[in-house]
Amino acid sequence: MERQLERIYWRGILITLLMAGMAVLLAAKVKLDDTGNQLTALLHAASRWTLDSNEDLQTLADSIADVSPSLRVTFLLDSGLILADSHSQAAAAGSSDTGSAAVPAAHPVGNPGDPEIAAARKGETGKALRISSATAALMLHMARKVSPQLILRLSYPVLPIAKTLVFYGLALLALFLILNRLQRSSIARFTDSLSRQFEDVQMLLDGQLQSVQAHFPEMQPSLDAISYRVRRLREDQQQIQETLDLRKNFVANASHELRSPLTSVQGYAEMLGEGLAATPQEQDLCIQMIRSECARMLQVISDILLLSKSEQKKERPTEYTPVLPVAEEVLQALQIQSGAAKIELLIEQETALLVQASAQDLWEILFNLTDNAIRYGREGGFVKLRLLPGQIRVEDNGIGIPSDALAHIFEPFYRVDDTRDPDHPGTGLGLSIVKAITESFGGTIGVESTPGRGTAFIITFPEAGAFPEALPSGSDHLPEI
Repeated sequence: MERQLERIYWRGILITLLMAGMAVLLAAKVKLDDTGNQLTALLHAASRWTLDSNEDLQTLADSIADVSPSLRVTFLLDSGLILADSHSQAAAAGSSDTGSAAVPAAHPVGNPGDPEIAAARKGETGKALRISSATAALMLHMARKVSPQLILRLSYPVLPIAKTLVFYGLALLALFLILNRLQRSSIARFTDSLSRQFEDVQMLLDGQLQSVQAHFPEMQPSLDAISYRVRRLREDQQQIQETLDLRKNFVANASHELRSPLTSVQGYAEMLGEGLAATPQEQDLCIQMIRSECARMLQVISDILLLSKSEQKKERPTEYTPVLPVAEEVLQALQIQSGAAKIELLIEQETALLVQASAQDLWEILFNLTDNAIRYGREGGFVKLRLLPGQIRVEDNGIGIPSDALAHIFEPFYRVDDTRDPDHPGTGLGLSIVKAITESFGGTIGVESTPGRGTAFIITFPEAGAFPEALPSGSDHLPEI
């Protein structure tokens, strides 16, 4: 990535330098064109002056050169013989750029092949830019014919342009070095920040951070989205783990609940088969125990099937069901059990409650809660079913539930007393079934309990109503259960 950034940065630097160089060359060309236009005007003026003047050529060359100290004026023939030169002190150089009027006419020192001379010989205004061999200065030469045999040439050093080019060249070099320095430091800072950002994201994924602050503001929305998805993923993983734990516990508890009676059945069957139960009384006891343990296994299997069926999504009933008749049937079914435990069963109705649930679902809920309250009730106590607006409360004054167990009582096979006391039989599936059925039609279930003082289970229905006044509770017009 760093190399790609460097390549991108260097492309930008090269484009910048190229544009700067083109701007410098354009400025130099404008300056050169301006100098050429001035020399052209001076050349035409000097040509007319030469034709009208009676002075000798050397004097005339010196007079024209007085226009500018850097201007060099040369008169020469077509053959290249220099007749006059305003810089005659350089005659010893022996070139067309440095010819001297003091040189005898028989000694041609000019170069008739110079571009400006060749163009002047054709009757044109010649122009050429080259470096002088004598002074190593960049010179602009312009020449034209003054007469059929006489050529006037003006030479002007373009030193300001050369200095400008050198200055801008050094400036471009300095710019290149500065940009190179900035490029290295900028990319280093950028890559360091990006590396730290990736480290923060990695720590977020590893669970060491809850959120990530962006080093670059533009990335904050994306990082917020990543943080949200990571949180959701952790929550999903936690739910999956909880589900796996519940499944593991469910299998272990179900195996325990089935293995114990199977072991008893096998033991009593072996006693019968091997003749160890010799008397009729012992044989009757073995048969009775086998039947009892089989009934226990059937109850476990029935509860498991009921729990599985309750957890399946099903279509909610469209009609309302009265709660009171169902509650009365449940209490009637549990009269023998409550009588044996000397626990009074009561119904307290504040309103003739109607709920959008099937009668069978209501029966399962109330039966399991009431049965559970009787099992863990107090001798001489009570179990009360209170029908409130949109709510059913199943209350008792039994032994209560410890506070540390309240969070687990709705888990399958969970029992507060995990000793499997025969005085409190049960599979530990009753409350799980109640919760599953309640949630299947959109209701909720809660619990309030104080150890030693009793427990109350509260079922709240999403949609509930009351009977019309014309149909009081107990009326023959109520729906049948």
